[in-house]
Amino acid sequence: MSDTTLSSAGLQQDNDPFFFKLLYLVPIIGWLFKDAVHGNSDAKYYFCANFFVGWGLAIAFFGYAAIIIPALCLVALAFTWIIGVCR
Repeated sequence: MSDTTLSSAGLQQDNDPFFFKLLYLVPIIGWLFKDAVHGNSDAKYYFCANFFVGWGLAIAFFGYAAIIIPALCLVALAFTWIIGVCR
């Protein structure tokens, strides 16, 4: 097998942004995210389903904190978006 035969997924991974490459290094989430980006078309749906099931389990185990912490993070994102739009 020669070095010139690379899969299309390997070529696509070379063009990924730096943030994606860092996200791929996270043990479990990185593997799921990499499969959602470069995998089958169904992998995106499985990633979303896993995300919401995981969030639901976090709410069941940790309660209100699992709901409020993502909401507080979205507040900072919303303020950044508002400032960016109003400039």
